[in-house]
Amino acid sequence: MASFDSQPIVISFLKPLQGANDLADERVVELLVRGYVDRCLAAFRDAAEGRVSQDDAVDDIYQLASALNAVFLGTSGFHTLTVHPWNAADQLGVFLRDTLDLDFPPGECVRASLVHLATQIMLGVQQPQPEWEGMMEELTIDMRDLLLGRAPADDGEALPYA
Repeated sequence: MASFDSQPIVISFLKPLQGANDLADERVVELLVRGYVDRCLAAFRDAAEGRVSQDDAVDDIYQLASALNAVFLGTSGFHTLTVHPWNAADQLGVFLRDTLDLDFPPGECVRASLVHLATQIMLGVQQPQPEWEGMMEELTIDMRDLLLGRAPADDGEALPYA
């Protein structure tokens, strides 16, 4: 699979909001995460059905995670997104590194979190459909909350990212 320009893909995730693209807005963050989850599901399905190789599917997911890393860390250059001081490696990146116990530099922690999310999605779709659909929703909401700086509730269960 050839390298792709991720900017139109990321922008397409935000179309339902018609330009109100503030990274402090829960709806914006959720649309970006849902777009990523949907893209992961499509890539896994395409690989399983032989339309693309597994390597190409993984490459697609990794490139999109890298593009979203730049978006959430405020370095994407998208003029249609409003970023905040939180959207920086020394804020969001450190929060994700510490909260999820990631072994990556802060500037790569959004990408690492999203790649790990893709792994959880891949494992989830191997469950019976009613179970994985609920799991996808939970993973999406958890990632949305993490990207907004909300630590998961301590309910005694291990984080799916640890």
